[in-house]
Amino acid sequence: MATQTGTFQAIQHDGEPRANAIRERLNAAVGRGQRTYTPSQLTVEKAEGCTLWTVDGRRLLDFTSGVLVANLGHDHPRFEALYREYAGALPRNAYNMVTEVEVLAAERLVNSMAVSNPNAQKVLWGASGSEGIQKAMWAAQHHQPGRPIMLATRYGFHGKKGLAGDVTGSESPNPNVRFISFPMKEERPRKFYQDELDALAREFPDQISLLITEPYLGSAGSFHPPRWYHEMLQAWCNQHGVAFIFDEVQACHGRTGHMYACETYGVQPDLVVLGKGIGNGEPAAAVVGRADLIDAMDYSEASDTFSGNPRACAAVCAVFDVFEEEQIVDRCRAAAKRVSECLHALRDKFPFVKDVRGEGLVYGVEMENAEVANRCVLEAYYGTGGAGVHFLGPLAKKVLRVSPPLVISDREIDEAFALIDTAWARI
Repeated sequence: MATQTGTFQAIQHDGEPRANAIRERLNAAVGRGQRTYTPSQLTVEKAEGCTLWTVDGRRLLDFTSGVLVANLGHDHPRFEALYREYAGALPRNAYNMVTEVEVLAAERLVNSMAVSNPNAQKVLWGASGSEGIQKAMWAAQHHQPGRPIMLATRYGFHGKKGLAGDVTGSESPNPNVRFISFPMKEERPRKFYQDELDALAREFPDQISLLITEPYLGSAGSFHPPRWYHEMLQAWCNQHGVAFIFDEVQACHGRTGHMYACETYGVQPDLVVLGKGIGNGEPAAAVVGRADLIDAMDYSEASDTFSGNPRACAAVCAVFDVFEEEQIVDRCRAAAKRVSECLHALRDKFPFVKDVRGEGLVYGVEMENAEVANRCVLEAYYGTGGAGVHFLGPLAKKVLRVSPPLVISDREIDEAFALIDTAWARI
């Protein structure tokens, strides 16, 4: 049973002496705002493939991929070997220097995306997804400096800082931000969304610089729109000369069943922001898009200390190699079918599971309320016989995200869902 102690209530679990001691030390040394809340607060000692081991010996199947980062799983032997090979003896930072691995990584990103999106022409690097978002928005603003208005889809998450924070959620401190509707649970005709866009075009003629959206709303509870929605957004942006920005930070590199989510949704954005999975754990992000937009910024206007560093670029190249050698996207599609069937079986069995939404290997499982959702996380963590399943804390209070590494095997899927079935039967 989990308990909490201390001023800021350090999480504790029965039978976990080492983890409890570490959580107490964490509570004393690190502000709780550093991390998102999860009732388990897994304290991990090692990780391999799709498996995590706690400091007290519990074995957990990972249904998080970190946070949609470890698409190739943990400590992937081929990735690690290639990563070391690409990084070689290069410096860890190459600020105001050039390394060939950076050029190679950029070329591979452009060439990979250009197969389906001719607007993929140049790259801007970031060290995190929110940095990539910021730079994509800067590019659009620099390209059309006389257009101050920015559009974003309501309830999206693009980051907490700067412009990325300004276009997150449903309200903004930035007076130039306007939000538009995103298909969630409501059933509205296409005309509703089209009329909303057209009204903004009339209200702000030739004043809108960009429209930013996520392929699916992740943090809001995993809402995946019909294909026509993004096609409509792109057509409207093209008509009005507005830069269409696709935030694929959590959706890229196979997660939705295609290498890029813009392929899944049949669009060709002007700027695509990539992150998380592109480095398989190494901090890396990138904006890939139209050269005229990216080149709108001059020297230093998009520079920072860590973006495009040799280690990050080595990881990007290693990821591409493994994806090609091991046909990772095909493996994701195969695993996705099995995961979807298992999730729908849980919905049919447990009355507290109210909905299952998703595609590829990213799903949201909506529970009847926040209390049940947190209990589901904990019971899966406790598992049975020293084995369990690791979930993140609930999204939007009551939605569990299911996002295992793309390399998860049929055997691991079956074991994980057997553990979940037993664990949730205790609720």
